[in-house]
Amino acid sequence: MNNTTLEEIVGEVSQRSYLDPKDIPCLDLYMDQIMTLFETFLSNHKRNEDDKLITKTMINNYSKEGILKPIKGKKYSKEHIIQMLIIYSLKNTITIQEIKNVLAPFHEDTKQIEPIYQQYLDTIKSLIEDKSNDIINFIQESHYDCDDAESLLSLLLIISSLSTFYQNIAQKIIDNYYKED
Repeated sequence: MNNTTLEEIVGEVSQRSYLDPKDIPCLDLYMDQIMTLFETFLSNHKRNEDDKLITKTMINNYSKEGILKPIKGKKYSKEHIIQMLIIYSLKNTITIQEIKNVLAPFHEDTKQIEPIYQQYLDTIKSLIEDKSNDIINFIQESHYDCDDAESLLSLLLIISSLSTFYQNIAQKIIDNYYKED
């Protein structure tokens, strides 16, 4: 059996880092530099050590598909990097086509994405702290036991269902506010 407690797992996941806009260089970056930036700031998001957070293929596909604002040359601006961070945050919940629809208004020069991303960071950190405390309290009050297969399966089903619940809300927001004509 693993010696990690359920509370430690929740604590570890809740401590994942984010890439703050102030940590993104104002200079345009090449793909390799973007991949290094992701690895430097987001490596604790990996499930396995050799997982890739972002790849050259992903960046190329996001550019080709028009998910990212068009680039000039081979360098990506701070705004492109923020768009990549948003894609990274959304891609496990909604489809790439839906992300494209969500980001399309931000391809115009009049729409600024950085303040929205900053607001997201400020809010999500607080929400994760609150929800982590709620989950830890729930685990302790319900007396879930890591060494008991039934107990662990029950908790896994509950956590999975909550994840699906949040994903369904995100999908309904897409369905209601980002309808394709």
